[in-house]
Amino acid sequence: MADTSTAIRRDAAVRDAMNDVRRIESCGPLDRDRVAAMRSRLLDLVADRDLFPEADFPPPVLGSVDPLPRAYLYRIAEDDDGRFALYVNACRDQTDSPPHNHTTWAVVVGFTGEELNRFYRRTATTGGVEVTHEEVVQNGTGVAMLPDDVHSIHIRGGGMNFHMYGLALDRLKEREYYSERENAWKNMAAMTEIREARPLSVPSAG
Repeated sequence: MADTSTAIRRDAAVRDAMNDVRRIESCGPLDRDRVAAMRSRLLDLVADRDLFPEADFPPPVLGSVDPLPRAYLYRIAEDDDGRFALYVNACRDQTDSPPHNHTTWAVVVGFTGEELNRFYRRTATTGGVEVTHEEVVQNGTGVAMLPDDVHSIHIRGGGMNFHMYGLALDRLKEREYYSERENAWKNMAAMTEIREARPLSVPSAG
């Protein structure tokens, strides 16, 4: 676990980054340049790797719970109204998601391991999706998405990365994912299994 001085520095750094992201979003219409600026600010935050020891955000451990999840999601910042939510995602080995949207802006930056992000466009002829490109998120890199962008994530070998959204995951009830088996878009349930990791000493907004 981080010592007290590290935890204090981390809390301050997260607070400053959240304030900067709020300012970036408020500067004008949401577009690719704006979410790219948010990604850059989040990359700056996690560049100080000493602030985020992996021991503070462990992945699931064999024998800890049954059934064992693939990953733990730690909430490290969120405004009182659910906006500007920042998480650490700690994956134990591998995980895959179906193609899905977010209905809000989203930024993912790497820390350890590799997360393959596959991006799609919806096809008018079949109602499904087709791949447009892929990007690997790892230490020093990230991706930024607008609300309607569709992607899937694929992790092998575990890892830890940071996810930030314009609205908290447990409030995103209108997301959709594409079921290849059914060739249909379906509702994606809001994420509820979130581990609270916000410090009591840091205000959630302002």
